[in-house]
Amino acid sequence: MSADRETNHEMTNTDIALLLAEAADGVEIGIAPTQAVIRGGRRRRARRWAVAAGAALAIVGTTGTVALAGLPGDGDGHRGAQVATHPPTTLPDSFQAEPHNTTLASGFEDGKEWDVSVDVWDAPRNVAEAQAQLTAMTESGEYPGEIREASDLIGKSAFFVSKTYDGKPSLLIHQMLSKGDRQRGTDLVSGAGGLKSSSESARLVVGRIAKTAQQVTCTWKDGTSTVLHRDPAHTYVNNGLMQAIRPAEGSPDSWFVCLAPKGTSYDTAAVTG
Repeated sequence: MSADRETNHEMTNTDIALLLAEAADGVEIGIAPTQAVIRGGRRRRARRWAVAAGAALAIVGTTGTVALAGLPGDGDGHRGAQVATHPPTTLPDSFQAEPHNTTLASGFEDGKEWDVSVDVWDAPRNVAEAQAQLTAMTESGEYPGEIREASDLIGKSAFFVSKTYDGKPSLLIHQMLSKGDRQRGTDLVSGAGGLKSSSESARLVVGRIAKTAQQVTCTWKDGTSTVLHRDPAHTYVNNGLMQAIRPAEGSPDSWFVCLAPKGTSYDTAAVTG
């Protein structure tokens, strides 16, 4: 790293991306997350997301490649200090540089509140839109580690799925998607992890499915299962947003969240209707 980078606070977005890339180069990713990701072809075969605590793993494209996303933070799941970037560019009203946020599910366990939400970023159409979005991503802490310069964002949308338990947020996963990349038929991409911490058994399941899918079944290791349906009414149960299939603003796909009962954990998830 050059001395100029260490002392110059007026860093460009390209500088920030290169610094994040250098940080990621020093991280070793073990074999277990890779095995969890590579689960066969895209059509009609489930692919699991790798779930990480403290650092987010990104599935890049459809090849199963895993990369570390260097997201700035304070080590407790909170977003880090903002970095000086270029001033915002005037954009057409049809483009939103900020993410669309949707709460997918929420509830209470052991007297503590939890929720799962997704931020979906629009696909920039040109350099001006990409630059504005890169600035917003940098300031928010939701930065795709594989991006090296603003133009890399053109034609690609991004999503970041996060959970909060007892007021403590953590990033579950993020992925970049090319234009037209969406779930179809019984396609399902799902990931499972602990509700309270990464060391807990994988009880919390989050998935992305086609907008035509009407039913998802989450099967648990004790042989029981939970069947989810669409919830157009945005129904609340016991002061929490019901676990169900619902759309996410800005996403071409539908999403679901299901939580295993205590004492068991995730086995499979599938579109069943």
